[in-house]
Amino acid sequence: MLATGIQKNKLFMEYEPLLNAMGIALVEINRVDRGNSVIVTMVIVAKETEVSIDHCAKVYRLAYPRMELQLGERDLQLEVSTPGLQRTFKDVYEFSLFTGKRARVYDTSKEAWVSGIITQADEKTVQLAQVYIEDEKEMIDTMSVEFSVIQKAKLDYRWEDDSHGN
Repeated sequence: MLATGIQKNKLFMEYEPLLNAMGIALVEINRVDRGNSVIVTMVIVAKETEVSIDHCAKVYRLAYPRMELQLGERDLQLEVSTPGLQRTFKDVYEFSLFTGKRARVYDTSKEAWVSGIITQADEKTVQLAQVYIEDEKEMIDTMSVEFSVIQKAKLDYRWEDDSHGN
């Protein structure tokens, strides 16, 4: 089952508003303390465009000095990255970030993988369009899936068919 509550994470609450002001959404943030070192990983998406290495660099330049001040003498390793083409969702919050993207979810009520474009997500369900139910080899226009029946979910990138004369 997918987790809930990343938005209540202390680091998330500190950095999400800063990134939001830059037109960037925070997908995930994690901190690992190892002795005198601290490792922080951030995953981001751009709100109005595809996320790029420039977005990652901007976030790094914003977050690193701020984190370094808070840590004092401790060593900081910060990694800022994109979600990747086939990101595995860790929190239901991610469905709202990837509206317009194709996702693949394992629906325990159907006991099947369901693939569709995320059109909307609220606190209980995700709406999918152009839905393909893999085990049934069935296509339907739209489908609503409750988060409670989603065992796994990930982005479902489809390579464009380039056989049409390009």
